[in-house]
Amino acid sequence: MSTANLSDLDKDIYLSIIQNKTYWTSLAVLGFILVVAITAGNSMLLYTIYKDPRKSLRSAPGFLVTNLSVADLLLGLLNLSIVAVRDVYRSQQINMPFLGILKAFMYIVFMTTLFVSCNTIIAMSATCYVAINQPLEYKTIVTTKRIKICIAVLWVMGLGTCLLPFAGLSQQTFVMIYLHTHATIPAILLTVIYVKVFRAVARRTRELQQSGYNKVATKSLERERNMVFVVIIILALFYITYMPQYISLHLLYFCNSCQQSVTFHEIDVALSRVLYLSSAINPFVYAWRVPKYRQALIDCWKICRGVPHRGITGQSSLSQSSQMNTSRIVQRPTLTNNRTAQMINSESTYL
Repeated sequence: MSTANLSDLDKDIYLSIIQNKTYWTSLAVLGFILVVAITAGNSMLLYTIYKDPRKSLRSAPGFLVTNLSVADLLLGLLNLSIVAVRDVYRSQQINMPFLGILKAFMYIVFMTTLFVSCNTIIAMSATCYVAINQPLEYKTIVTTKRIKICIAVLWVMGLGTCLLPFAGLSQQTFVMIYLHTHATIPAILLTVIYVKVFRAVARRTRELQQSGYNKVATKSLERERNMVFVVIIILALFYITYMPQYISLHLLYFCNSCQQSVTFHEIDVALSRVLYLSSAINPFVYAWRVPKYRQALIDCWKICRGVPHRGITGQSSLSQSSQMNTSRIVQRPTLTNNRTAQMINSESTYL
C-alpha cells in the first residue's frame, strides 16, 4: 500500500459523493438494528452451546457452528457497529474522528471474519455431504481434531488475506482477489457440494425404501431432509447477501458510467450493508430448524428461570431408547439394516 493511499485513509470520500442526509440516517438506523440482532442472536447461540446441559452440541459439526457464530458476532460487534457510527457522522456531513485507524481496524475484522464465515459454511456443507453419502465412515472422517485444525487454518488464512495490499498489488487487483476468494470460489464450491448432496439424498432415499423398515427409514429420511434444509437456508442467505455486492463491485470497477453515477454509489453502499444480514439470521435458523439447538435453548431457558430441569435424565432415557432401537436394527442380519443404523448415528451426531 502506497504512502498516498495511507494518507487517504483519514478522508471519507463518500462525504463528497453522497450528500443525502436522510440516506445516511436510514443506513445508520439499519446498522444499529443489525448490530443488536447479530449480537443478541449469536450471543444466545454461543451461550446455549456452552451451557447445554445435555452436552449434545459438543460434536465436530458443533465446533463449526460455534466458529461461524463467533465470526458473525465479531463482524457485528467490531465492524458493523463502527460502520453504523460512521453513517451517523456522514448524515451530519462530518468526517469521523480517527477514521484512518478505524478504517484499518474495520478492514482487518471485515476481511478475516468474512473469509472465515464463507469457508466455515463450505466446511459445514462438506460434513453434511459426508454424513449422507458416507455414513459408515462419517465418525472417522469428520473428527473433532480435524475440525479444530480446519478452524485454526481458516483464521490464519483469513488474517493472511489482510496482508495482500502490502504486497504491492494495485487496488483493483486486490479487490478482484477479494471478490474471488470471498464470493466466486465459495459460490462454485457450495454449488458443486449441494449438487452432490441432492444426488446422495436421492440415492439414500432409494436405499432406505428398500430396507424394509418403514419407521427407521422414515425417521432417517426426515433427519436427512432437515439437515439439508438447514444448510440450504444458509446457502441461500449466502447467495442473497453476498452476490449483489459481488456484482456491484464488478460494475464499479469496469463500468465508467457507474463510477460517475451517484445513484449507483448509493445502491453499492446499501448492498454492502446487506452483507451483514446473514450474520443476523444464521443463529435463528439453528434455533428454528435444528432439534438439538432448539432443545438446548429450551433447557438453558429453564435453567435461567430456575425451573427444575430433567435434561440429564431425559438424555439418558433418550440415549437408552436410541441404543435399544439401534441394537434391534443391528441384530438384523442384513447389511442394509446395519448401514441404516450407522447412518442414523452419523445423522444424529451431525444434527
